[in-house]
Amino acid sequence: MSNRATQTAPQHPSAQSLGAPLACVQGTISKVFLSPEFHNNANHQHFVVRIDKVLKFEGGTQNLIGTEVFVAVRFGDSEGLAQQIPGLQAGQPIEVQGEYISDASAYPTEDNSNPVLPVLHFTHHPVGYVKYQGQSYS
Repeated sequence: MSNRATQTAPQHPSAQSLGAPLACVQGTISKVFLSPEFHNNANHQHFVVRIDKVLKFEGGTQNLIGTEVFVAVRFGDSEGLAQQIPGLQAGQPIEVQGEYISDASAYPTEDNSNPVLPVLHFTHHPVGYVKYQGQSYS
């Protein structure tokens, strides 16, 4: 059986995929970074989500409930979303799917430091998506 959490998605031979566990979570936005960060040759919209429910965690074993996770959403190029997700606000519910990178494996960025949180990345097609205020972004 194929598991996207342990291998690069075959339809997307991108170096952006780390082959990390695939997590799909529902939670509450606890922080939104207003300015995009440019790294790995792309803009990324960043926010932090406190995980309330795990819908899927393929290839991972940690208990993610109650964990805060740093979410990186690539946008503005052919690899990610066309544009930023509008209207993100702390305190709002959200659903996110992407590759889960533990805090031990995540590297610090301008927005994710002190302490470095686990990261959900590759939150766009073909691996992930974001559902926010009734809209789906992939």
